[in-house]
Order: sequence, then structure tokens, then C-alpha cells
Amino acid sequence: MIRKLKSIWELTRFEHGLMYGLGVLIGIIVAGGRILVPAALDGLALFAPAEGAIFGFLTALFIQAGTFALNDYCDLESDSANRRMDRPLVRGELTRREALLIALLATAFGIYAASFLHPLLFVLALISAVLGMLYDVKMKEFFGVSNVYIALTMAIPFIFGGLIVDPTRIDRILLVLAAMAFVAGFGREVMKDIADLRGDALRDVKSIARIYGVQSASSVVIGSYSLAVALSVIPIFSIASSYYYNPAYLLPVLLADLLLLHSCWVLWRRSAETVDYSALRKETLLAITLGLVAFVCGAVF
Repeated sequence: MIRKLKSIWELTRFEHGLMYGLGVLIGIIVAGGRILVPAALDGLALFAPAEGAIFGFLTALFIQAGTFALNDYCDLESDSANRRMDRPLVRGELTRREALLIALLATAFGIYAASFLHPLLFVLALISAVLGMLYDVKMKEFFGVSNVYIALTMAIPFIFGGLIVDPTRIDRILLVLAAMAFVAGFGREVMKDIADLRGDALRDVKSIARIYGVQSASSVVIGSYSLAVALSVIPIFSIASSYYYNPAYLLPVLLADLLLLHSCWVLWRRSAETVDYSALRKETLLAITLGLVAFVCGAVF
């Protein structure tokens, strides 16, 4: 039973779903909302999670879990070619039918959670779910679509969280955060395509690496990470915000920028055959995490 649950976790990339859900909560915080609101029970002051934060978190978590599960269902052939033994379908621990059922149930639950939110957010969640399905089934094969879609899924949770606070406007700092997430996510996906050339050829996925070569793809990655670093400077000079020369934001974002710049240096200095793309993806994931910490600290302190 435990092994089965572990396989389902890996199928849905549940840890990534948790990060998407966390992105919604971060969006709420950066937009000035409160995750905890005061309540009263038996004369005592308690704190209960805001309903919007709960349903927003669950929406992001399960829609992404469903998208990831459907992705493995559709990519079994290419994952097998790439010897992706981290995929439970490749290892034979789950069947394709089970993967499809999990994908549909997770997506349905995510949309149901969104029904408790503002109608605008419900529509946004529904669109995200449909785009996820289209991406898994066919869209990823078109040039550039895969990279743009994944980058959007990394940016949308922050906007989603901000709209939970106020459906009529989007905070300026939140737009910077979303833009950073988009360009850094775009770079990570292009870098992943470089490592997945063999499997992508089987599905005729028209990635930048396949169409224009590994060197050009590496240049795109370097440009994306560099742009993310440049965007990270904007909040520091935003006078009418809590980020204005705030060391609580400056210190963690500086560490994040250094990690991204180190990844750029590795891609620039080394040949494609000697680059450990798995290690670089872990490094950039840490950089993104530190960037999120920076935005939260800048909003709270």
C-alpha cells in the first residue's frame, strides 16, 4: 500500500503540486492578503486559515497533479526511450489506465475546489485545466509551446493568489514576481529539452534544442536566467512598497541571483556533453525557492 501511494505521489509529482499551491499562498501574501484571519470561539482569540487560501491552494495542487499524471500517461513511449526510471509507469508500478483515472479525478477535484472562489478565478482554473490537457495530448509537440506553457504554470499561481485578495487588480510587485517565475521557468524547460533530445525525437517534439541546436538552446537559457536576475532588482527600487531597500528581500534574492548566474556560467563555459543538466536543474530550483523566500520576507518584514 505504501509503495502504491509512493508511486501515485511520483506520478502526480505531488511535491511540485505543493509548490504550485504554495505559490498561490505567496501571491496572497505579496498582494497584502492574510493567510490567517482572527476568529472567536468560547471567548478566545484563535486563528483559522482563510477559506480563499485553502481553496486556492487545493485548486493549484490538484489541477497540476492531474496534469502531471496525464503527462506520464501520454509520454510513456518517450519516457521509456529516455529510460526515465523515476516514472512509475516506466517501472510498471502503475498501469496506464490507473494513471488516466488519477489524472481525471485530480483535475475534477481541483476544479471543484475553484468553484468556491470568485467566478473569475473559477474560469481561470477551468482554462488552466483545459490547457493542461491539451498540452499533454498534443500541444507540446509544437515549437516553443511546451516551454511557454510550463513557464506560464509557474507564473499563474502568484497571479491567482493575488486575485483571491482582490479580483479587480493585480499588485505591481506581484507582476514582477510572476514575470521572474515565467522567464526562469522558461529557461529551466529549455534546459530540460536539451537533456531530453532522444525522447523528444520519438514524439517529434519541436523544441529549440532540436530545431536550432544545443548551443542556441543554451544561449536562450542563459538569456532567460539573466533576465530573471535583472527583474529581481526592480522591487529594491520600488519606493511605495515594503521591498524598497529591504534587506529581508535583498539578502535571499542575492543568493538566488548568484545561483542563476552560476548556472549561466556553467552553460557558457562547458560543452553540452560535459554539462550535468540534472544538477543544474536542482540548482536553479533552489534559486527559485530562495527567490520566493525573498518575496515573502520582503512582504512580511
